[in-house]
Amino acid sequence: MRYTRYEYKKSNKMKFLCSVAIIASISIGGGLYVSNLVFNGKDIQGDNDNSKYSTEEKNEGEVQTLIALQCGYYSKEENAKESLTAISKYCQPFIVEDNGKYRVIAGIYKEEDGSKKIEELKTNKIDVAKVNLNISSNNAENEKLLEIIDGLLTITNKLEDSEVKSIKTVEFKEWTDKIVNDVSAVKSKKVEDLSTYVKSLPDEIDKTNSNTNIQELYKLIKSY
Repeated sequence: MRYTRYEYKKSNKMKFLCSVAIIASISIGGGLYVSNLVFNGKDIQGDNDNSKYSTEEKNEGEVQTLIALQCGYYSKEENAKESLTAISKYCQPFIVEDNGKYRVIAGIYKEEDGSKKIEELKTNKIDVAKVNLNISSNNAENEKLLEIIDGLLTITNKLEDSEVKSIKTVEFKEWTDKIVNDVSAVKSKKVEDLSTYVKSLPDEIDKTNSNTNIQELYKLIKSY
């Protein structure tokens, strides 16, 4: 009887341990499954909008990267002018004096367009360095600056297309004026300076005056 009772208790104990093991396995497995759903949710697609549950961090002030492409830095202006002539068939370059030195700038571009231009220049054996001109869109003033600059680059860089001879700027000036004088918008010296620059643009930009205009825009952006 003692032996029989012992086996019975042992059997119950074993069943209990097995049950615990099974429950633990189910719990762990379920936990891993749920964990995968939570942390790898971006790989799961469905009809519901789950964007509000995204675990990705969002920066309040994103940085807009504009790119200036530098194709030389010379101590003599005549050498800079020679470089300018060599690359003018690929872009609308200009020279910027900097503490007695001369930088040859191929142009200013939005990041994606700038990357394409870099590849084009390198393919044609032209040395080029990327200079980031970052402007944070963390306030209303900078958002307005970026919107106007983005529009400027969109129209001026079209002149690199061989089929585009010139671009009229009247409509762009009117568009810029509406943005600058929006009653709900912030006005500042930076915005006013950019507005003055846009107003000073010729009514028609072509390949003979585009580089001068972009040179002035470069100076404005650098001052920010």
